[in-house]
Amino acid sequence: MNMGSEENKTTVKDPLPLQKVSGARKRAAARVISELCTGCRICVQTCPSDCITIVESDLNYTGIAQVDESCTGCNICAIDCPWTGVEMLNPDGSRKDEAEYERQLKRLRGYQ
Repeated sequence: MNMGSEENKTTVKDPLPLQKVSGARKRAAARVISELCTGCRICVQTCPSDCITIVESDLNYTGIAQVDESCTGCNICAIDCPWTGVEMLNPDGSRKDEAEYERQLKRLRGYQ
């Protein structure tokens, strides 16, 4: 009998697959890519609707961001994340266009 045939392996889970945003939402919603999130809290500080919190995670010792249903889709967290750990999902489940982030950044910073 081989008692040690089963090995304990720790693997990083893939990000959640794209899925439709629930409800009658017409704007995009933020989704955290847990493998890229460092728990730096920049998104928490910049979120105007206070819908982002840091939760404990086995991926890093500082935790990762979590977005709740009150997300308004303003894109500020996705724009300000230095590690691109937040992405915006359209109501149909597709990713928001990266060029839109750039246009909104210019508007937010007063360049346009």
